[in-house]
Formats: sequence, structure tokens, C-alpha cells
Amino acid sequence: MPLTRSTKYAHRKLWAYLVLVPFVFLLASCSDGRKKCYPISGKILVDGKPAADCFIYLYPANPADGEGKDRTIPLAVADENGAFALSTYGTGDGAPAGDYIVTFTWRERSGLLKNQYEGKDRLNGKYATVEKSPVRLTVEKKPTELPPFELTTK
Repeated sequence: MPLTRSTKYAHRKLWAYLVLVPFVFLLASCSDGRKKCYPISGKILVDGKPAADCFIYLYPANPADGEGKDRTIPLAVADENGAFALSTYGTGDGAPAGDYIVTFTWRERSGLLKNQYEGKDRLNGKYATVEKSPVRLTVEKKPTELPPFELTTK
């Protein structure tokens, strides 16, 4: 029995579904596993002055959120005005939404060319670890300009 025009169209449509549907599912499953990040910026002040070269790190407040290959530690380095933009996967991309413990280290530049950060922590380790730092932050699902972090050396 010869195929009619509508039968040929139905066969083409069936073949299109058989080829395209698995392809769409394949593409959907090829995620890079990265968490969605939201731009976060702010300023770091120490004793009221901009803290150039101060490092800021965000550690998940819930340890289960930071285990295994999904562990991310957003970080930034303050510029000469104390301003920073957090980065997780790429420069300035922000941080995933969630609750964090924030740590800071403000090391003196060291090395022959003063391009290393291995000198003494000018914050005396006060904010250097998750156990010591009193600073907490909740990253919401939106770009955020944070109020200044006002740290002290005492």
C-alpha cells in the first residue's frame, strides 16, 4: 500500500521525536555542576580605614553544604579603596545563595618584590578561622552591595 502524504508526514514527525527527544535529555544532563552565583560586592575597613590587600573568604555555615566535590569557597581581595567583588568560579561572579561564616586575613606583603602575602596578619588572626570569626553572612538570590565590614586590629 503506498504511503499517503499525511502518512509520510507522520513518519517524519515520529523520526524527529525519536532523534530529538533523547538529544534534548542528553543536553539537559550535561550540566557542569556549578552552583548558581549572585554578584556580591562590598568594602572592608580596618579601624575605619580601607584595608587594601585584605582577603575575604566565605565558608558554608552548615558543614554538610561544603563537603565533597560541590565544595565552594567564594573569595576576594580588597583593592586600594577596600572594595571587593566575590568570586567563586570566575572573577567577580559572586557566591551561591546560602549562609556563610566570613573570614579575613590581612597579611603584610612579603618577598623580594613584595608580591607575596606571607607576612604577619595585621588582624592578629582575630578573623582568620571559622572558629574565631564572629562575622556571618547570608547570600540571597539577587545581586547585593553589602554594607562595609568594619574590622578592628584590637
